Amino acid sequence: MSKPHKLAVITIHDACPAFSTQIFRFGNELEKLHVKYNTALVPFFNEKQDLPRFPRFVDRIKSTKGEIVLHGLYHENRRGFCDDFHTRTKAAAEEEIRAGLEILQEIGIKSNVFIPPCWKLNLNSIVVLEKLGFRLVEIMEKYILLYSRTFKKIPVPKVLNWDSYGDPEKNIVTINRNRIRFGLLTRENNPRLIRFALHPRDPYRALEDQKEMILRLKDKGYEMLKYSELIPRL
Repeated sequence: MSKPHKLAVITIHDACPAFSTQIFRFGNELEKLHVKYNTALVPFFNEKQDLPRFPRFVDRIKSTKGEIVLHGLYHENRRGFCDDFHTRTKAAAEEEIRAGLEILQEIGIKSNVFIPPCWKLNLNSIVVLEKLGFRLVEIMEKYILLYSRTFKKIPVPKVLNWDSYGDPEKNIVTINRNRIRFGLLTRENNPRLIRFALHPRDPYRALEDQKEMILRLKDKGYEMLKYSELIPRL
């Protein structure tokens, strides 16, 4: 980090029509807290929900205050397998990322930030993203800044994530885990970048913890950033 500021990045993941109730609930709660946030949008969830076929959802997601970024193509396919950019060939990665961009373009959204499902991707995918004009990629413990024909990996603390198992009941175990991790992060004196990932399949009680943590960071002077604001700060 070039400046000794305490920064935080909050992102609502898996935004798609299937999870619209939870997604807009997150957005409403974050806007009540008056914090900046981001929305990771899935263009073709489950290989079924092509966003242009859901104009009401699209209009509403565009009306929120979150910065919209690309979150894979379908996140998980019809059989429930993750859209895994960690194992994709270069050709397959380019086909899927281009398809995601084309869907976003069709609904009037531009993004130069990519978050792969499960925060995993390989070098093939990085090369494709640079070729297609992306500036930033977020993975589990790094940001990747993309430049012409090269990239830079920036280590950051592991993202606070409450969705480890894809089921709210099973995810109950992540509540205490993240309380401990958050305490450790905030007790350190060094400037920190703390990231929150809010998922529609988080455990039901997680949102209260997430809001409390965000308010604590505000009290400690943390600056909440959208990705477009974060890029020049890395």
